[in-house]
Formats: sequence, structure tokens, C-alpha cells
Amino acid sequence: MRIFFENKFFFFTSEADFVAVGNTISGGRQMATLRLEPGVTPSPEQLLEVADGYIGVTIVAPDAEALFARFCASLPTVRAAGGVVENESGSVLMMTRKGWPDLPKGHIEEGETDEQAAIREVLEETGLSEVEIVTHLCTTRHIHNAYGRWEIKQTEWYLMFAPGEEPELSPETEEQITAVEWLRGRRLWQAVDKSYSTIKLVFEKFIEYKVQ
Repeated sequence: MRIFFENKFFFFTSEADFVAVGNTISGGRQMATLRLEPGVTPSPEQLLEVADGYIGVTIVAPDAEALFARFCASLPTVRAAGGVVENESGSVLMMTRKGWPDLPKGHIEEGETDEQAAIREVLEETGLSEVEIVTHLCTTRHIHNAYGRWEIKQTEWYLMFAPGEEPELSPETEEQITAVEWLRGRRLWQAVDKSYSTIKLVFEKFIEYKVQ
């Protein structure tokens, strides 16, 4: 059970699973540990304080599932959808938003399905004229401070296909997107490595799907 903040993440686990999880979930990078008593729910500020100087925090509690549910319920949730877009040549679409490598995504509007929102946001933010959904990749959650209050953004991620070898792209500058381009090979993975932890997780699921 993971929830993210920018390039950090918070993993909720039980004491029994802590040793195994601590060795695998961080990929060898340094994690802080926060042990909580039953019934105690941490605030975002507390998690970020503990995470200072670390890639993330492993939160250990007697009932990790119940704690994760309480933490999520303690903050308002905004739902969003987006996608990893691949073209006929095998290149993958990446954008630069607020200086960070990112993927197209946005809020699900009233009356939309998750899939409809994902396609609309991809088309709006990239200038593509056509995409189709291949499969659902994963669901991510990240916390952020929006207009003075903390909230959780829950995003549904899809793998999409754009017809053509190099379909034309145009960034939606109103959304602080400064570049959109097709990447592959070393350039793609360098961009992913510099991106948010949520985007890295999405690409993990993308690779898992591709090697099936």
C-alpha cells in the first residue's frame, strides 16, 4: 500500500512484513521508518518531516490496511485519469510540466467514465487527434497541498496507442506544459528516472505488461 508525494513515497506495512518489504520496496535506497501505535493516524506534515533526507518512509503498524484506509479517509480525494501513449514506431510520449518529466493526466469530470477522461486529457494536453486504450495499467495515489489544504489525487492509468509513426504533438501551455515529445531507449528512461515516483511506478507496470 503506497502513497506518493513528488519524488518520495510512503509504504504502509505490518511488523510481520516489515523486514521483507524494507529490503525490496525501496530498491536499495535509504528509507526512514515510522512505527505507530494502534489507532494513531499520521498527518501529511508528520510523514514529510520523517521523510526529510530519505527517499520515503516505511510506516509500520499492527493493522497496516486499517491505517492506510484511515489515512486516505482523513483527506479529500480527487479522481483523475491519464495514460502512457505509444506510437507505431514504439516511441513513448513524455511531456515536461512545471519543469518535471511527466505523463498526460487530469481530473475526471462529472458524467465521464475513467476511460473517457483519460482519452480527453491525453488529447487536450498533447495535441494528438486520436488515441485508443489498450489496457488499464494501474491506480496511483499521491498527496499534494492544493490551495492551502492537503488532498489525495487518485489516478487511473491506461496504456494507449496513437496511430502513426510520429504523430504531431502540441503542448497545452495553459496547463504549464512546456514540451511534449516522442522518446525511446536511453532518452526515455533518463526522463523517467528524473520524474515523480508515481510516474516511475506507472512505467514499472508498463514494462510488466510489455514483457508478458
